[in-house]
Amino acid sequence: MFSIVVPLYNKEKSVPRAIESVLEQSYTNFELIIVNDGSTDDSLNVVGNIKDERIKIINKKNGGVSSARNVGIENANSEWICFLDADDYWKQNHLEVIAELQSKYKEGKLYSTLVCENSEKGIEFIENSLTDNYEGYIDNYFSLASKGTIFHSSSVCVSKKALLEIGSFDPNLKHGEDLDVWFKLMMKNKAVIRKVGTAVYDLLGENRAMHLKCSYEKHLLSKIDNYRSDKVPYLNEFIDYYILRNSIPYYFSEDKNKVYPALLNVKIKKETQLIWKFIYSKKNFQINYILYRFYKRLRLVF
Repeated sequence: MFSIVVPLYNKEKSVPRAIESVLEQSYTNFELIIVNDGSTDDSLNVVGNIKDERIKIINKKNGGVSSARNVGIENANSEWICFLDADDYWKQNHLEVIAELQSKYKEGKLYSTLVCENSEKGIEFIENSLTDNYEGYIDNYFSLASKGTIFHSSSVCVSKKALLEIGSFDPNLKHGEDLDVWFKLMMKNKAVIRKVGTAVYDLLGENRAMHLKCSYEKHLLSKIDNYRSDKVPYLNEFIDYYILRNSIPYYFSEDKNKVYPALLNVKIKKETQLIWKFIYSKKNFQINYILYRFYKRLRLVF
């Protein structure tokens, strides 16, 4: 049996599609836990009109997606928890594939397929470094993750026990809270993946969190340096990569001094690419600031 947790906040237009994609699964042994995180639109009424005995609705005050997922985890009756964001959806065989992986690879604590993106270009794989038709244990997660998305919150199935052991999702984080969980899980547990797209991440969905501003203190950047360890292969290299990729908006803002200490430690390393050293060069700050502002305006136009 699977417990499926759907955090819900103001997704009245897209949540019916997410729910229907669960109810239409070829594998039918599941419970669907919808955690209404204080929605102010008609989301709760929309969900309430969908009748199925496997659906459980939990209402709570607004506290963010992490707190909503944690409530779902605490109320799950199954040892295995799947997550689905309210504006994403599954293909009909998603749970069936997860169940097949569990029966073949019994040592895993996290099972996953790949997620596809739905955008103006259509539905396609998010960039990743897995070989075609890959299936099996992931032994080098942090090496693979620096080359593309491996795990996604709408495609994973995780042991409830393993989640509780790491403290589940950090409610203080508003960006990178899912990656924070994969970090902690992959340091101690085995994961299994099949390179097949059974979950769809909808870039066109309403109120996507990726479009919202996030303060530095609520971004994974603010704590990622604490995870450094020489005992975990490729972990430190991935942290370097994450800092370089995600610090740009903060570096060219009033939060520059908050990100620079971690950036400096990465920038001075010999193996850091020259392009990053140029972007974060104090000498070229004004030029790069202008280029960054120009880039942001182009993104608004195109």
